[in-house]
Amino acid sequence: MSNETLKVNYLDKIVKAIKTRKKFIIFASIIIFIFLLTFLFYKNSQEKNNINIAEKYTQALILTKQKKVEESKLLLEKIINKNHQFYSPLALYHIIDNDIEKDTSKVITSFDKILKNNSISKENLNLIKIKKAIYLINLKKEKDIIATLNPVINSNSVWKTLAVNTISEYFLSNGQEIKAEEYNQLLNSKIKK
Repeated sequence: MSNETLKVNYLDKIVKAIKTRKKFIIFASIIIFIFLLTFLFYKNSQEKNNINIAEKYTQALILTKQKKVEESKLLLEKIINKNHQFYSPLALYHIIDNDIEKDTSKVITSFDKILKNNSISKENLNLIKIKKAIYLINLKKEKDIIATLNPVINSNSVWKTLAVNTISEYFLSNGQEIKAEEYNQLLNSKIKK
């Protein structure tokens, strides 16, 4: 048999295979096409959503500078409720830094919403916990501070030392040197292991 004959036989087999599996190939092509369109639509939608949230955040900053606090507050609360991994925490920090929300329970609730956001990395969530604890320190809520920082302290987080230092400083500022020392010893014993 010559090479020509082998090529013709091989091509005939391919054509026969395509003809016998014609419906499957068409079906698979349609499924792949639909999947690709869905993926592109999702990515485009996500990008538009990010742009929209960024514009709202910028608008809220402008409103704050213009002393339109209530309008700014409404936009920032909407951003927090969007559960965006970047802009939701920023919106909350802006509210705190500019003393936009006077109701501390609403601020704490906003922290809790953000801490439930699965799109934020674990280390960033730990940092947000520390920021929440610092906010709670100003409110003198010792139990809540401990409950917020203990998960960070008992983890292998890069923020562990900062969490221990934060809680130790809180105890020292309240004249509770023994509690501060207990947390420092806890940190030292975990570092040695």
